Amino acid sequence: MADLELRGVNKQYSGGFVAIPSLDLTIDNGELVVLVGPSGCGKSTLLRMIAGLESITDGEIFIDGNVVNTVEPAERDIAMVFQNYALYPHMSVRKNLEYGLKNRKTDKDEIARRVAEAARILEIEPLLERKPRQLSGGQRQRVAMGRAIVRHPKVFLFDEPLSNLDAKLRGQMRVEIRRLQRRLGTTSVYVTHDQLEAMTMADKLVVMNKGHIEQVGKPMELYSRPASTFVANFIGSPPMNLVLRAELERALGRSLDGIVDARAGIIGIRPDVLSLNRVGDNDLALKGMAELVEPVGGEVHFYVSVEGIEQTLTAVSPMRTDLQDGLAVRLHIAPAQMHLFDAQTGTRID
Repeated sequence: MADLELRGVNKQYSGGFVAIPSLDLTIDNGELVVLVGPSGCGKSTLLRMIAGLESITDGEIFIDGNVVNTVEPAERDIAMVFQNYALYPHMSVRKNLEYGLKNRKTDKDEIARRVAEAARILEIEPLLERKPRQLSGGQRQRVAMGRAIVRHPKVFLFDEPLSNLDAKLRGQMRVEIRRLQRRLGTTSVYVTHDQLEAMTMADKLVVMNKGHIEQVGKPMELYSRPASTFVANFIGSPPMNLVLRAELERALGRSLDGIVDARAGIIGIRPDVLSLNRVGDNDLALKGMAELVEPVGGEVHFYVSVEGIEQTLTAVSPMRTDLQDGLAVRLHIAPAQMHLFDAQTGTRID
């Protein structure tokens, strides 16, 4: 286990393209930190720089207090789990698990002990003599994690390890990876574009946008107090409704002066606080039409067009059998549940 720190890390490619302008990040011993953001935001590049698979243009990377900028990947004492499993197809599961340890000239008895331990933890003992082609996607991912576990590394790096699995299996593997990380207590960095994975797995969440860190914190902190419209729109499913103040005032038929901060040009409203029922004495009400109603398990998502507001508003409600497409609805919102943002910068206003 180890602390991991990035100071002023920069990545610039030939031709002048800057993937990561300058980035600082501290990951504490034993934390599972998730890097999340849209494709092309720099999260996988950052992970590869930590691993030593990608050179850094400027800055310093510390693992356990030591600068590793010029240290070869094999000497950084990290283990990486890839989305394509990266298993040797001609080797059995056992040999795949043993391979890295044999290269390090680990004692034969120690190799056997570590392989047996990893197989027991991941419940792949019956699979040890099979080849990767004889395994399901979930079983292959367990073997890939086992190959990382036997190394006893200081840091685990996960590069979108669940993206090739179906939705049900991804849910199961999220739980397994989180349980495993807690059991081993190994410092871990996990990259994903899936905000649900990010929210459910992270001790600390890092939202990235165009090579920059938009916000760092506990998942529910980012959900409850997004630092920008980018974070507000990215974290949460369905995403937050972001409405121009002028449009909301037009739809309400009243000014918001004295109700919300005068600096607020964008109003954010989470779908789960847009209510069909009266919220309180000071609530605001919007009249609209449910263009689409989607039953989703024990709740319903409905998409409402409101005169005066350009985009469709999304609301979430407990399952209602009386909701249907084309129904006139009245949405209520308490001013205290609004999120306020600057229209020019997109930053939060408190």
